[in-house]
Amino acid sequence: MADGMLNEQELEIVKEVAKEVAKDVYADAGKPIMKPAGELVGLIPRAIKAALEPVEKWVLQREYNVAETKKLLEEKLSNTSPELIESPEPYIAVPALQYISYCMDNNELRDMYANLLANSMNKIVKNGVHPGFVEIIKQLSPDEAKVLRHLAVRKVIPTVTLRYENEKRSGIDVIRNFSNVGEIVKCEYPFEISKYLDNMIRLGLVKDSGLSSLTDKSRYDNLKTHPHIQEYLEEETILQTGYNTPVFKEGFMTLTDYGKSFCEICLTPINVITVEIKENIK
Repeated sequence: MADGMLNEQELEIVKEVAKEVAKDVYADAGKPIMKPAGELVGLIPRAIKAALEPVEKWVLQREYNVAETKKLLEEKLSNTSPELIESPEPYIAVPALQYISYCMDNNELRDMYANLLANSMNKIVKNGVHPGFVEIIKQLSPDEAKVLRHLAVRKVIPTVTLRYENEKRSGIDVIRNFSNVGEIVKCEYPFEISKYLDNMIRLGLVKDSGLSSLTDKSRYDNLKTHPHIQEYLEEETILQTGYNTPVFKEGFMTLTDYGKSFCEICLTPINVITVEIKENIK
């Protein structure tokens, strides 16, 4: 975070303070009648108290969240030999424990943190836990976690980019890297998929195929005929720009090596990883 910038939680607190102060500073009639300075100063503690109530609730629930995390870890490590369980590195465990307490009500994110913690406590696989994984989960939405889980199993996500070109072959991208994977994995916002993919590329988890495309062209058929794409094919305002020819660019998304490691650690159950490694050692 850059110097002087507030994080999301701090911004919410500031907003709540502003709301509470505004209620008492102005009269109910809607006319801006300022209260005396002494009364205004007295309002500040009340406003701060109201704004900090959600944070206080989190502090009170923290012990409960830690207890729930221990239960999750017991499940993740239930088939792991006790001699393989050891203390995790603090630079991984401390922030992971902090962040998991923020998302106990979200299964996708909570499970990733739990997998990360469980792996960091397993003597066999803990060296594969990169410190950056903690921060990556923090920057993923629940929808993106679902897409990553799908990509870890399916290996590729076909995409199409819809362009409109003129006679000189110059053009504009109308929809970039569209995929129906958001509907397949039941994302809350299935048509935000291109934004999700951009974020995962930014985090180094996913890479674009560039100029390459899949050999099996039939995998693009349902994307090109998708209702979401068809809406843009019928958009009159685009045609009025002088770009009249719709062109599809076929591509796909795959995991980077870093992304594969992240998925193995944060999305795969600990017991599966341990068994796979033991089999490879034999």
